[in-house]
Amino acid sequence: MTLIPAGEFVLGINPDQQIIQFMSDATLALNAQPAQRIHLKAFYIDLHEVTYEAFRLFKPKIEYDIKDHREPIRGVSWYEADAYCFWLGKRLPTEMEWEKAARGTDERLFVWGSEFNRKNANFGRQVQPVGKFRMDTSTYGPRDMNGNVSEWTSSWYQPYSKSKHKDMLFGEKVKILRGGSFHKQEHGFMKEFTMLPYRNFAPPSQRFWDTGFRCAKST
Repeated sequence: MTLIPAGEFVLGINPDQQIIQFMSDATLALNAQPAQRIHLKAFYIDLHEVTYEAFRLFKPKIEYDIKDHREPIRGVSWYEADAYCFWLGKRLPTEMEWEKAARGTDERLFVWGSEFNRKNANFGRQVQPVGKFRMDTSTYGPRDMNGNVSEWTSSWYQPYSKSKHKDMLFGEKVKILRGGSFHKQEHGFMKEFTMLPYRNFAPPSQRFWDTGFRCAKST
């Protein structure tokens, strides 16, 4: 794990930043507006996504057809991810903790800066072992926060402070997913889905083959 120090960072994105163009109101990133300064206490977060090898220590009977035991575990529900972190005396990160650990404090849109470069992270058709893409390293040190697999957070899907956006799913219905993944290319690749402020969400009981997780811990 690595320590993310206490302090402010900019959460979300402003409406006047005409950089996120999607196909419908449901995917306009309106749920990530407006940008605002948030103060967080210090916390620890895993440097890498939890691997298949590590997860099998918790759930030995799990069997996936994989090429490398260092691949991130995926196809696990939010409940399984939460239970694994609890088993280690840790927890899932909140979505605000996840965003700060990925973006740093300078409002960057990708872990390496604000200009998209498809080669800097794994946005391809095949998952890769953790830590393989050197450029996919945040300023705080965690790897693969921009690509490889999306990640569960502990947070329910709620509106941001000062947000005017309405969504019938707000409340305690779906959990927030963060980060781009290898599988997004199957949808027809769009860099907007890999931007760090982008908020995705899903029911906690569902499993996805492009989604894993990493753990966090309070100081």
